[in-house]
Amino acid sequence: MWNLQGQLVKTLTGHKNSVNSVTFSRDDGQTFATASDDNIVKLWNREGQLLQTFTAKHNNSVNSATFSPDGQILATTSNDTTVKLWNREGQLLQTLTGHSSLVNSATFSFDSQTLATTSDDKTVKLWNREGKLLKTLIGHSNHTRSVSFSPDGKILATASEDKTVKLWNREGQLLQTLTGHSDVVNGATFSPDGKTLATAGNDKTVILWNFDFDDLQMRGCTWLADYLITHPDALNELEQCETPAIKASSAPVMVTQGEQLIIKGDIEDGITKFRTALNWNPKLKFNLTAKVKALTLVKEGEDAGRQCNLEVASAKFQSALELDSNLGFEPQTKARQFVSLSLIRKGEKCAETGKVLAAIAAYAQAQKFDPSLEISPSSWSFLCWFGSKYKHAADVIYACEKAVALVPNDGEILDSRGIARALTGNTKGAIEDFQAFIAWTSNPKDKSKRQHWVNTLRTGRNPFTDKEIQSL
Repeated sequence: MWNLQGQLVKTLTGHKNSVNSVTFSRDDGQTFATASDDNIVKLWNREGQLLQTFTAKHNNSVNSATFSPDGQILATTSNDTTVKLWNREGQLLQTLTGHSSLVNSATFSFDSQTLATTSDDKTVKLWNREGKLLKTLIGHSNHTRSVSFSPDGKILATASEDKTVKLWNREGQLLQTLTGHSDVVNGATFSPDGKTLATAGNDKTVILWNFDFDDLQMRGCTWLADYLITHPDALNELEQCETPAIKASSAPVMVTQGEQLIIKGDIEDGITKFRTALNWNPKLKFNLTAKVKALTLVKEGEDAGRQCNLEVASAKFQSALELDSNLGFEPQTKARQFVSLSLIRKGEKCAETGKVLAAIAAYAQAQKFDPSLEISPSSWSFLCWFGSKYKHAADVIYACEKAVALVPNDGEILDSRGIARALTGNTKGAIEDFQAFIAWTSNPKDKSKRQHWVNTLRTGRNPFTDKEIQSL
């Protein structure tokens, strides 16, 4: 026994072998128990006087002794595979049997109603204070060495020779496996406030794990800040992360979302977004009524553009810009872009229905309306494919080449050009395209069909009969 200044107060003798455990009563701190390899448990007062030697001894070494928080029960664990419950007078109350190997440790929940025990049988068992087995926790792959209840009694932490710490609820469900130690984990214990778990291992380290929900929440919000700023809807679902700084930074994104909603015709939800943005960041000064009217005009202009009405589209965009100069577009340019894109969509529909020449004209008209228009590879390939299917391969071969030039390694685009090449007499080029497709695709059926085309082309014959083309 030592005082807190490190001075030796008294040396207690009486055990005949190694002493494995010493524990004070947790209700008054006036009594402590010792457990020994001599198979005996002894009870002492804090002056070092021997009070009791428990006579109903274990049949093997006693590994640990622990008092219930109310001080009424002492639990001891032993290499004889049993747990014994005693009262303060040294009377044996119950012998708990259930473990199939030596029992390493025991700990009571803070309400004294549940006892948890660890064992070399790799399990943790939960018992009530009368000694009835409640649950067996199975999950560790090696001996379990230590167990600790969180102060609120909701979580158990178990330490094992499998180098892990596992967290369980009182119902015995595994919640989490903590990995970090590189060797046997000997002990795990929660801090009195439950915000920290300390674990000790044979790797010569002690690891502290953070269970402070408020701190973890703050860290999580910090880590998520960039995401939450660009996804304000997610921020709405995480009220605890709605700090003034994050809300203010997210407000412009909310404005953009509102603009998109109104342009799609969802005016009510768009207005809600605007109001939320203004609430989150009062520095965003704009006239809500004028902004909604301007965006409504933008929608009308886009609709006119889709109908290829350049004049109306331009006028709508100009009126919108007069109401909201922050829209950031040039009316004529935007109108031409929408008309041009509309013509491309019209061309694709024409191609799909076999009106290939009309489709080619629509593509040309789109480029004329907007010389800066970048038609996508997929749109060029679309015209190439259907133009070939409807026997206009010679007319659309230019579209095939444009698609390949933009995406030279796309198997589907090469496949489309291969058909057009075959139908226009470029046998060598067609074979090259089909071989590239065969190497590109993982579909066995498609590989087989293209290989058949290659083999047929090599014999000087054309595989693209009317029947074959109709099957494409």
